[in-house]
Amino acid sequence: MSRRLVLEELIRSAPISQADVVRRTGLSRATVASVVTELTAEGRLVTVDGPAPNGRGRPPRLLQPHAGSGVVAGLDLGHSHLAIAVADLTGTLLAETRTPMNIDASADAAIDTAVTSLQKMLGELAAGGELGAPKSIVIGVPGPIDSTTGQLRSGTVLSGWVGVQPAEEFSRRLGQPVVLENDANLGAIGEYTYGRGRGIDNLLYVKVSSGIGAGMILNGELYRGSRGTAGEIGHVQVSEDGPLCRCGSRGCLETQSSAEAALALLRQTHGPQMTLEDAIAIVRAGDPGAVRLFTDMGTAIGRVVAAVSANLDPQLVVVGGPMVDDPGPLLAGITAAVRRYTQPYVSSQLVVAGGQLHQRAGLLGAVAMATQLATAP
Repeated sequence: MSRRLVLEELIRSAPISQADVVRRTGLSRATVASVVTELTAEGRLVTVDGPAPNGRGRPPRLLQPHAGSGVVAGLDLGHSHLAIAVADLTGTLLAETRTPMNIDASADAAIDTAVTSLQKMLGELAAGGELGAPKSIVIGVPGPIDSTTGQLRSGTVLSGWVGVQPAEEFSRRLGQPVVLENDANLGAIGEYTYGRGRGIDNLLYVKVSSGIGAGMILNGELYRGSRGTAGEIGHVQVSEDGPLCRCGSRGCLETQSSAEAALALLRQTHGPQMTLEDAIAIVRAGDPGAVRLFTDMGTAIGRVVAAVSANLDPQLVVVGGPMVDDPGPLLAGITAAVRRYTQPYVSSQLVVAGGQLHQRAGLLGAVAMATQLATAP
């Protein structure tokens, strides 16, 4: 555990002094010194000169992970995009792409495209040299993954993937094991490692997109639940006789406050050709109806987030996804509802904020998880 804490802090904050590792991990000086000695002997850490104080004197010695000979890969498969990144073993990005792609229609076609794109990126990075296969690969998908079966649960945004074993299909094509993870979980890890949640050990990440999901970091660990499907707040019922949801229930939060729900309403007043980009643009331009809609959607999300916060008592709620501006009416609605519907002793210390990584949160979370797996003892 101590080794993992030290490595995670170094990946997150390097270059960093040994004293700062002690302060940020909460471990004793003796424990950190012992771990640093072991990791250095194993070739996992190197020391570098920091900036000299006031430009004079002897520069301090700082620690950072050794990049070594190896890479990791992260993939983020969204409702309409494919994002891929390759990083070295310190988590430093070597290449990154994001391209439009409809992954709903065919799981096989989407997996083939993702594998081909990753292999192309790895080939370009090798540039005639020997790069080697990634030491770990983490892939994010927008749906709950049942840890007992490895399948996406029914009701996922990717209806064409239900019954498919995505991790097995990726592994077979790539010739090595892969880790499949929910996109909201990876968004939480991304913000925790690189973004708004740095230094916060209890946070709730809420992704508002084609669906609504949450990722939870509790005591510095990702919480998945007993079967890996925790955080499906989009399917909390908020209206008993509301619209039928794709999960089979009625009146789920997702039927009121997702991107699809927003477009269904805005197309009635602004025309059938309206896209999500158009909706965001008219909200930013101050269209009264669109602003009211986004505020009301935020209020509905905030009431559910308030209930989750009352039970988990996080320090921070990070809201991400393409519909979120900070400041903006959706986030304002969420914030106001969380303040109103949680107990004062919870809301007084709870911060609600937009994510810093925006559309890259899930991808960077995949890279962070892949790096942790590759550098684990």
